[in-house]
Order: sequence, then structure tokens, then C-alpha cells
Amino acid sequence: MAYFSNGSEGTVFDDQCARCKYGTKPCPIAFVQMDANYDQHNDTSGTATKILNHLVKDDGTCMVYEMAKLDFGIDPNQLELEL
Repeated sequence: MAYFSNGSEGTVFDDQCARCKYGTKPCPIAFVQMDANYDQHNDTSGTATKILNHLVKDDGTCMVYEMAKLDFGIDPNQLELEL
């Protein structure tokens, strides 16, 4: 799991969230990243950190987004329907 000590370090992650069609609210990956960002250093067993490293890389890359870009990416040609 990436550790962001300040706002600018999470730019890659934030940019991916902005391009994700599920980015209007934190998805489970974004929530876990934000919620456990500082707590990971207290994980003495290393298990949680090891698991979370598979979700968000140290450079801020969301691996779920990378894996499913076509599914998660916003289609710029999609029409918005007003309800």
C-alpha cells in the first residue's frame, strides 16, 4: 500500500480515481488506502501491509484500475441522461 505523507504524494492515485467511473465516492480500494494510510506503519505482523500492497503500489497506482481500465474508465463519448 502506498504511503502518502502529504497531499501531493497521492497525485497518481487521485488522478486515477478522477478517471474512474466509480470515482464520485471512494470505492473500497480508495477507502482502504485513505483509511489505513497512516496505520500501516503500526502493523507489526506485516500481513495487512502485504495484502494492501497488492491493491495500491508505492507510486500510487491503483492495481484494480490498471487491471480493468476498459471497465472502470469513463467513456468520453458516453451521453449523460438527465432523469
